[in-house]
Amino acid sequence: MTKSVINVGPMKSLNSLSLYLAPQLDELRNSYIEGRGAIPVWDLRNIPPKGVSIAALTSFLSISKKIRDFIGTPIEILIHWQPEFQGFLSDIGFVQIAREFDLYNWQGMLGGHKTGKTNPKTRIFYYSDLPNIDRSNNEQLIEWKDRKRQEIKHSIALRLSNLFNTKIFHESWSNNLESVLTITGSELIVNSLLHGNDIAFVGVQRSSRGITTAICDSGIGFPKSMKSNYEWLKDKPPLSHTKAIILASLLSKNKIGLYRAIDDVLATGGYVNMSSYDTEVRWENHLWNQAKELKIQFDGKIVDISSLGKPLRGYKALEEIYQGYYKEYDAFLVGSRVAFEIPFVI
Repeated sequence: MTKSVINVGPMKSLNSLSLYLAPQLDELRNSYIEGRGAIPVWDLRNIPPKGVSIAALTSFLSISKKIRDFIGTPIEILIHWQPEFQGFLSDIGFVQIAREFDLYNWQGMLGGHKTGKTNPKTRIFYYSDLPNIDRSNNEQLIEWKDRKRQEIKHSIALRLSNLFNTKIFHESWSNNLESVLTITGSELIVNSLLHGNDIAFVGVQRSSRGITTAICDSGIGFPKSMKSNYEWLKDKPPLSHTKAIILASLLSKNKIGLYRAIDDVLATGGYVNMSSYDTEVRWENHLWNQAKELKIQFDGKIVDISSLGKPLRGYKALEEIYQGYYKEYDAFLVGSRVAFEIPFVI
């Protein structure tokens, strides 16, 4: 088989990762559909020593596991020997997770780096406890979700205790911040395990602005998840990823779920970025308030999103991005990715 070298780009953001990877993975999929079956090789040589996005690295781990499971062998890595960057990957848990799942063949280029130099409040971890329940039994389903939410909420608080106990944290409306982060994180992780039916990879990064958290899976995506979890949707036409994300965000208004998670994060002045396959929705207060006015029909068109405007094309000014947007790409990345930022108030 021939090799297919896939340039992952600079990994500056989830957007950057999607723009680089999606078209190349589309070509890789086509090689298998056409019977050529190229062997993927990850090219990490364009990642700078500093400034890489934890959210992008988290998504990259999830994508790597999906492809590694498919081809049945560790994926070859092309990388420059950069001790500082490799030390960073080791410090945040990337290298350990890669070893646990036997994701990569480093070609002898991993090693000789120093650890312990990275901010310990930046890290990646995962949850893999998929539900073993009868999903048609509503009582079992609710019990599992409630129990798992609490387990994961406490787990996140323990994993990030060194973050919550810092001076800057306690000077920045501390009590609410920990609650919003752990509750929102646990809800999104439960969604990946239950609805995405896949391992949830979690990345947390503390910067001078605040705390950014990403939950990534390579599961079935929002449309199939919605179809399988809402009886009234099962005989309806296929959902677009845009409509599925918007419906998923709105349907839990009167209970614990995505609606509350988005509301809580936006109330802090932060944002929520949700993507599924070829679609990305960035919730900011302006777009979210518009979405709340949508009328969800339990028949017919289900939901008319025309009032939210047209999908974003190309680049927009920051002030427009801060209004919120939705975007549809030409190629897709399998699974779902949700990132949210909670800013510090100094």
